Amino acid sequence: MIMGLFWKRSKHKPLSARQEKAAGRIASVIIRRQTEIAGYLNRKTQYWNRASKLILLLLICLVFGGVSLWLLLRACN
Repeated sequence: MIMGLFWKRSKHKPLSARQEKAAGRIASVIIRRQTEIAGYLNRKTQYWNRASKLILLLLICLVFGGVSLWLLLRACN
């Protein structure tokens, strides 16, 4: 496993024109959706003060950190 760090990876073939076009469409859909969600969240929190935003960030970090720790502990058993 450690020796895998020193192996050369095979070079990937370049994408065909059709694949490039499909990848571009997928990327544009993802970017558009991310922009819509960001705008929605900005509208919802535009009147929040800095302390409220920091508290929300702390809570999100605690929740996701706790879930991650729980999953790690369950995976070890």
